[in-house]
Amino acid sequence: MSIKTFIVTAATVSALTGIAQCKAAATAENTPASRVGNVTKDKTRDPGLFGAHWWANRFLSRHMEIEKVKGKSVDVVLMGDSIIHFWEWKHPASWKKFTANRTALNLGYGGDRTQHLFWRIDHGELDGYEAKCVVLMIGTNNNSSKDTKPENVASAIEELVAKIRAKQPKAKIVLHPIFPRGNSAQSVRHVDARARNDKTNALLKQFADRDGKIIWIDFNDKLVDSTGWVPKSIMPDEIHPSAAGYDIWMDALAPVIGK
Repeated sequence: MSIKTFIVTAATVSALTGIAQCKAAATAENTPASRVGNVTKDKTRDPGLFGAHWWANRFLSRHMEIEKVKGKSVDVVLMGDSIIHFWEWKHPASWKKFTANRTALNLGYGGDRTQHLFWRIDHGELDGYEAKCVVLMIGTNNNSSKDTKPENVASAIEELVAKIRAKQPKAKIVLHPIFPRGNSAQSVRHVDARARNDKTNALLKQFADRDGKIIWIDFNDKLVDSTGWVPKSIMPDEIHPSAAGYDIWMDALAPVIGK
């Protein structure tokens, strides 16, 4: 999809808000869904054509970056949620180190779940260029909901791998387990979601072993301390890495994407 196609009137935002799915699906986790209706009260966040509709602005900004590499090769594409989004947005020095001497597309969106990534892929985020490597890590927002079933999240991620492979057949696909979250067993917001993440990760490891082509990179043990929980030096808010955490990620990817 070209930028000219996407730059439309504000009325389009309202129309797209009602789009819940693009195909029949068994679960919410693999039913494509957009978030173009999301509005922020923070007027400084991702200002753009669609004003307070920050997700629509993020989507447009990603397609503007994709336009720059149309017909070209991209060294690494990272797909996921805020854990990827924040690397570029909130830790620019670490991101600059990561992207030095390589082309990279950061396709992370704060708050996204698997269903939103399905929608984004269906709407052109892997089109028009050739990726050498696609890095995928998503699912923690799905598992933040107490009614989410880890098997549905894992199954959706398997389907996402298939979609990525169909769109970018020459790319190496790196699949990460969902990162650990929570500083202790008393982290009320995170402890149950962490358990669902762990169950999802076990299923994803089984999938990676069966698939045989995915590059499975698991460095979760480097993100936790001796208690098994994440120290604040690595994740100050208990879910998003610090610059030090992103540097650990960078080192883990280096053997696959080159230094």
